[in-house]
Amino acid sequence: MNYYKRFALFLSVSLMAASLQTPLDAKETPEDSALVAYPKEPPFALSRLKPSETSKGYYEPLNLYNIFVNYELGMHCVGFDMSYCCVIPPYNSIQAQVVRSGTKGTSPRLLSPFDGVKLYYYTKDNSYSEGNKMRYWSVAKDVDGDGHFDSPGDNMANYVWTHLYIYKDLEGTLPAEANASQRLRIGRQIRVRYDSGPSGKPMAGGYMAYADRDGSNVVFTDTLVPAVKNVPLTLTASYIWDALGLPLTAFNDSRRRGTIRSVTEADFQPYQYSAVQLHTTDGKPVLDGAKRVIEYFGTNPVDIPNCYACHSREGKAAVMAREEGLAFSDKEYAYWKSYPDTSEYMARLAESSINILSLHDAHHGTKFLADYKPDAPGNRLGKVGPVNCADCHGDNISGNLQSPRPTATGYKTVKAKPLTEAIHGFHLAMVPMPDAAGRSQSCQACHPTHFQDPSMNDDTNPFRVFDRYGKARFSDKDVRESGGGCYVRRDAHSNPEAQPPFFLNAYGKYLRREVSMKDEKGRPLSKSRGLYCTNCHNKVAQAFYATDDLKAAQTLEGRTLRNRPLDEIVAVMTGGDMKRFDALADPKTTGANEVLKFYTEHRSATLVKNVAAKGLDLKPWNHPEGEAVPYSAVSGGSDWWLSASEPHCADCHLAPFVESLGGDYFPIDQPAKLSLYRYSKGHGDIACQSCHESIHGLYATRFDGAKKSVDRTTHEQALQYSPDGSYAGPVTCAACHTVNRSGVPKELAGTPYENDYWASVTLAHFMRSGDQKLSVKELIEKYPYDVSKRVVQKGWE
Repeated sequence: MNYYKRFALFLSVSLMAASLQTPLDAKETPEDSALVAYPKEPPFALSRLKPSETSKGYYEPLNLYNIFVNYELGMHCVGFDMSYCCVIPPYNSIQAQVVRSGTKGTSPRLLSPFDGVKLYYYTKDNSYSEGNKMRYWSVAKDVDGDGHFDSPGDNMANYVWTHLYIYKDLEGTLPAEANASQRLRIGRQIRVRYDSGPSGKPMAGGYMAYADRDGSNVVFTDTLVPAVKNVPLTLTASYIWDALGLPLTAFNDSRRRGTIRSVTEADFQPYQYSAVQLHTTDGKPVLDGAKRVIEYFGTNPVDIPNCYACHSREGKAAVMAREEGLAFSDKEYAYWKSYPDTSEYMARLAESSINILSLHDAHHGTKFLADYKPDAPGNRLGKVGPVNCADCHGDNISGNLQSPRPTATGYKTVKAKPLTEAIHGFHLAMVPMPDAAGRSQSCQACHPTHFQDPSMNDDTNPFRVFDRYGKARFSDKDVRESGGGCYVRRDAHSNPEAQPPFFLNAYGKYLRREVSMKDEKGRPLSKSRGLYCTNCHNKVAQAFYATDDLKAAQTLEGRTLRNRPLDEIVAVMTGGDMKRFDALADPKTTGANEVLKFYTEHRSATLVKNVAAKGLDLKPWNHPEGEAVPYSAVSGGSDWWLSASEPHCADCHLAPFVESLGGDYFPIDQPAKLSLYRYSKGHGDIACQSCHESIHGLYATRFDGAKKSVDRTTHEQALQYSPDGSYAGPVTCAACHTVNRSGVPKELAGTPYENDYWASVTLAHFMRSGDQKLSVKELIEKYPYDVSKRVVQKGWE
């Protein structure tokens, strides 16, 4: 019996019989006998705060206003030369929330345009892309399908977005009798301007759009089901200011000299500084007490995947192509090396693009290089034009739910695997690259690996996971000790200096004990090495999602496995087979290669139920009747990148340290399930990202000094809100609230929470939208101190 059938069997037998209580009324469990005493003081000093002039024993917030700046993805993994192909389009958003701090007896206030303010954004030292940083608008592609490249707007920057459309505005307005002739397609009727995102926001800076309670930047797309059209995709969550989808590169204005041919790896600065200023409605900057413009910065990570390493020169894929008699890639390298200013890196990057297309043609019957021009200075793929991978491979991240993409031009398109499955499945089979523990180095090797310090971006960096030809360097070591790029040696979950409380549930404690605190040989460690990519992106995370049928998120009320003891989780997921569970929770590329199977054996979640005998009558996924319709029947991207397939905080962390309840952003999330972290809100409608930063770069990021830190930007960002100038963890209550010596907000004076910092933090996470309107008395009755204290005790270590 395969894993999915076994899981379904035990889900129906075991889970339905389980006593699923909420944390607020749960019965004692065996783990409760190990409740610990914990220090109630905060992990920071208040040395930067001034004593309150109106409340003795209290301290005023450091800043009168706080602007929390973040982004919507862990790192945008994207190329900057679209002359040959586009895997994922350039798309980096700057997102923000602004809070007026609570001073002199007042409470903090989340600001919106209704408060007479607006936010101005720009990226420091990065005001343009096209030219010597990016080839995108200058790359010709038939956008309107007339068979030529000479129509206005015939370029890749327009082409990649033509599956998305609106009818009137970006607020999701849908005419009563909507038809295809009324559609305004992005890239066709609405052309993407130079150095701007698809919604029109420019790289050079401007004012951010504000999303009210229903979210904003809503575009439409169609699905694999002809009758299911006009599916709205809400790209900006509620109460967020956003500069959407900027075509950002990792190159600073001041460092980029010469043509794009001269780019080297020393030019990469992947952790860009996005700055946001507070202005009045009429455009005047708001000043602080020292007459300085109120401005904060946040991290905006962007970097390129490392295709060039294996797909050029002596890389494995380049050698394989030569052995198969494929010569175009060598011609490509030679052509660009004939220019005196072409760097080795850019010549290899061009070679790798042609190598990938050559191998695709040879092994999949495509004809991408049918009109290849080896001596042309531009348009080197001839009448075919550059390849957009999403033309055949559905991709939810770019909103392309159809496969093939109906607006594709230049080549024959077919229905193909979801883009995520195609890329990961193939590479994990061809280059599993196990480290000494069997974990795949490919995750770290293929995704971006650049450091912020340019001197660390070559083979002299001891933490670089491969050499310049793609050969693994940690095969006899622990890949978690490599670093660079998206996650490893960066995020809080990869930070050995991270300190409790961790607020872990039974599964989280299992991972800490069996993974984080063990080396590559399985030997106990005195200091954590953290989690690897595959400890979150695995079948266990998707199984947790499948079991959920929730009524409330912060208490996990309803049906769920997340708050159950480990033995119950193992019983449901693997029938009690602990060895099998270990293989799913810490998948390896050795043996059965569970990392590969995560993609090749994937079964998408149920999207909706169809209760009609004929035709369509769609109901929520948990409707008691009807035929289950999986995501894969509707989207060519299956459920990848959506809430159904992504990891959640709630996989490892106790309630209330969990995401929001889903449904508001369907089909990106679903009702009675947990939403994505980036769409989730906590107390006072504050986004989780505002206090914890964005995924893969969560506070406290690892800091190894100015040179050896992968990501200095996020560390520096955290210090803007630090009450003592050195604490760089999640944003504290003291950033926005007047607090006592325990770091507890003045609003909780006279309550049991008053002198317990960690219980008050727990209370803040219990609070969700609307709870800020309760009186303190009502709030404490809804979320009693003893309940919060117990959460801290259970989850401390």
